[in-house]
Amino acid sequence: MKTGFSRYELADRVLDALPKIGYRTATEVQHKVIPLIIQKKNLIVEAATGTGKTAAYGLPFLSKIDFNKRTTQFLVITPSRELALQVEEALRSFCTHELLRIGALYGGMSLQESEKIVRSAPHVLVTVPGRLKDVLRTGKYDFFWRDIKYLVIDEADKLLEFGFQGILDKLVSNVRNMVQVALFSATISEDVESLIRERFYPLMTIRLSAKRVLKNIKFHYIMVDGGQKHRYLAGLIRDKKLKQGLIFCSKREEVYELANFLRSVGRRAEAYHGLLDQVERAAVMKRFKNKQIEFLVATDLAARGLDVQNLPSVINFSFPDDLEVYLHRCGRTGRAGKKGSVYNLVASKKEEIIVQSFQKKVEIKVVQLEVKPIRKEEIALVDDRLIKVHINRGKRDKIGSGDVVGFLVNIAGVAAKQIGTIAVYDSYLLVDMPESAFEVLGMQEALKLKGKAIKASRYTLANQKQKSKAVKKKQFGARDKKENLANRTRRENREKRK
Repeated sequence: MKTGFSRYELADRVLDALPKIGYRTATEVQHKVIPLIIQKKNLIVEAATGTGKTAAYGLPFLSKIDFNKRTTQFLVITPSRELALQVEEALRSFCTHELLRIGALYGGMSLQESEKIVRSAPHVLVTVPGRLKDVLRTGKYDFFWRDIKYLVIDEADKLLEFGFQGILDKLVSNVRNMVQVALFSATISEDVESLIRERFYPLMTIRLSAKRVLKNIKFHYIMVDGGQKHRYLAGLIRDKKLKQGLIFCSKREEVYELANFLRSVGRRAEAYHGLLDQVERAAVMKRFKNKQIEFLVATDLAARGLDVQNLPSVINFSFPDDLEVYLHRCGRTGRAGKKGSVYNLVASKKEEIIVQSFQKKVEIKVVQLEVKPIRKEEIALVDDRLIKVHINRGKRDKIGSGDVVGFLVNIAGVAAKQIGTIAVYDSYLLVDMPESAFEVLGMQEALKLKGKAIKASRYTLANQKQKSKAVKKKQFGARDKKENLANRTRRENREKRK
């Protein structure tokens, strides 16, 4: 009798890969979806995040790829670059075939780089809709749609809610009628399902109860004084002895403020939001997954698609109005059968009503906790209060983390263990250091790192906004220049034909 994934009609190249990544037993969504995709059914699947949706569609569709053809056959559309990168990584791990080629398109890439990926015709392309539209509107890649046989739209509800209907319609209109379609989402309202059915038919609907999906998560709420929410958070981390967690805020400014506060009380914390470029996001996530960062403070948009194995806790510092967003937050913990905890910091009647509403809709038990806020005196006693500092030198100057540690030990007089996370990028680096060390640097007449003059300054949200604006201006300027050149060439060619 066949057991585990061997009971499904999956290709050997897929079955051989699964033990290597620890896949032995199918989750509920995988057990229901895999056979239907193999049977060539078109699906709408409603299942919460963390249930194994990527494998549910990835395993059967990868089993169908024809490696004798050097064409794009499998297209996955996602709402965010984080989810696109996560899906790309997962799909690579699901197949051992040495000829498998997977590409990903997302915001932050140059148009030239995106076009190169499309031209290379990977068997699987994972993309955000806007970036694929940018490539295809050049008019040079009409062949792209010719061999696409399988289409997955992940988090379909968000693509529709984020105003991507027009782009999605344009992309879908190019797909042949024979394409097999699977749409996935954590929650699907009647309006969203109606919009989906207008675009794709016939479709079979599969729904998994959010209550069953969240069974591995313990939910808690803490009533707090609104003016002391930061201190209650620090008290929660202290009292529950939390080692690592993902903290959600609604606003970018709140993310920065909270990350700075946590650093000031001796925690290794980092902000994660939409202004970070792809290199910065990847670096932050790598450090978080490696447990070099204890607490990641994030916005909802930036955190969509984040997948951190064995994440013990999620903390809602502020709340979304939307149940689906709340479920996405909570689904970052308690994944793949592991246990997790969600803590809700409730500071107002409105927030209390929101939590009660979520509790009622999903039918989950939320237990109240008593937590004492960290006292001002305790904050004052923290002698290694950290702040984030920007230094205008990086990899191009052949500077590494070890150089930074040596510099701070020798010049600022701090112990290596007092230095927090260090992120070295091409032209600059960011380092969490004791505030006293930064003050010592400020007293020096001239600072040099590896013989090169440097400037050290506090890193703020304003700095990040300014940097993000400059990067976007450079990217869009290059794209516009290329498009103008292409348009001019086409006009000249038309004139010659006349």
